[in-house]
Amino acid sequence: METKDWITIITVIAAIAGWFINGVLNRRNEIAKKRLDYGVNALLLYVKVKLLIDFNPAPFTDPSFLPLLQETRLNFQLYCDRNEIAQLENFIQCVEQQNVQGAKDALG
Repeated sequence: METKDWITIITVIAAIAGWFINGVLNRRNEIAKKRLDYGVNALLLYVKVKLLIDFNPAPFTDPSFLPLLQETRLNFQLYCDRNEIAQLENFIQCVEQQNVQGAKDALG
């Protein structure tokens, strides 16, 4: 084999490797973007729960509170990190005890 044959082989191998590496990196990027989109939706639900707690004198009796809290908890479990989940679980414990001030403190 001559030098130009080796150059061709190396070029083809580099092109194939680049193609696979590009595919892997693009996939990781798409997964990160989707996770961010869902995380933003989870945080929007969190804001709705926080506003309901802050501006409602009896938030635990509101019929929309429990379904909203369940949806928020589900989204947090799926799309948020451990610290955010721990904060929400602390809030839910205060809700179970019907401690409004503790719930407000847990939400920050």
